[in-house]
Amino acid sequence: MGARRNDKPLTDRRQALIDAARPLFAQRPYDKVTTTEIARAAGVAYGLIAHHFDNKHGLYLAVMNEIATEIAAVHLSVPQHDAPPADRLRHALRAHIEYIDSYSESFVAFVRGSLGPDPDRQAVVEQLRWLGAQRILLSVGIAEPVSPTLRTAMRGWVGYLDEMMIDRITNRDLDVDVLVELGAAALVTTLLSATRLDSSITLASSVRDALDAFTIE
Repeated sequence: MGARRNDKPLTDRRQALIDAARPLFAQRPYDKVTTTEIARAAGVAYGLIAHHFDNKHGLYLAVMNEIATEIAAVHLSVPQHDAPPADRLRHALRAHIEYIDSYSESFVAFVRGSLGPDPDRQAVVEQLRWLGAQRILLSVGIAEPVSPTLRTAMRGWVGYLDEMMIDRITNRDLDVDVLVELGAAALVTTLLSATRLDSSITLASSVRDALDAFTIE
């Protein structure tokens, strides 16, 4: 006889709810997904959503946090410090894009969300965006704290990259190599513009020379 749906350990039931909710939230607006269908898809009792997450909003945030953790793992991978600066930037961008490709629907749901100006979701998005920016900066030798000029410039660039990723996911007609070069070119321009506007931003001479010499491949 097969196991009943509530025979799973509590920790497994919690994860089963997240696993079931994740594709549903990615594919449809938040208010079109019901807790009943999530519980049914997870194969657990309906009441476990309230037990583990308080309500649907809590479950939604748990899904967003899981996606955030996965993206963070990509951002925290060690850059190729032995490669030329432009190649390090390309490597960081490609790692990010390849991860997003494997979770494209979840990424759109994560960035765009479906709760409007929900402060909890927005805090997670902002944290991940800045973590990605930090990894890029570290690849060219810039560590925290960063100046207001560079912080603002990098936040703008990350938003630009996110929108390009969403466009590629939506239209499915842009090669990954083109996206890497678009992102890298915009990033080089962003970094050089910020350093020219703010003398407190320092780059090693070898890094600056490499960025000045950057060309699209």
